Amino acid sequence: MKRGFRRLSLARHWGKGPAPAGLLGFTLLEVLVAMALFFVAVTYFSMAYLNTLMAVESTQVNQSLEQDMAAIRRQVLLLGDIEEVEEGGDVVTGEHGLARWSVEYEYTEVADLFLVTLTVELDPEDEEKGVTEATEQFYLTRPSWSEPLERDELRARTKERLVERQLSSER
Repeated sequence: MKRGFRRLSLARHWGKGPAPAGLLGFTLLEVLVAMALFFVAVTYFSMAYLNTLMAVESTQVNQSLEQDMAAIRRQVLLLGDIEEVEEGGDVVTGEHGLARWSVEYEYTEVADLFLVTLTVELDPEDEEKGVTEATEQFYLTRPSWSEPLERDELRARTKERLVERQLSSER
């Protein structure tokens, strides 16, 4: 406590000539420890700031890719004819330039329901955006894609499964 009082006295005396005997300043060790703590804090906050900037940039890149994929998906979903969908196509995107899309689809156990895989090849000259190909899978109901005989078979199998479940639950 006495030492802190001496520092206050030195502060009051500052600039009025030589310090009286017995007044102490900071030691070299105290100054070095204070500087070390300051530099550790500056380093920590700088790293946190840089990580935040990189996260924001990454989010913006992913967001632009998601927007472009949503636009391509909408265009594919507007096509009703299976032949047009199988051909694929090219589309100009907002952020990634020219993109070539293709669709593969699989029949499911449910009538008129398809598992669709949309593959988009982005402009290879646009590698600075970080992505050159993207793939999405989703289920799509399209009665116009189903063959009538196959649809009837799937409906009959589904009906049989439902009847079996109902009978097994009654037992």
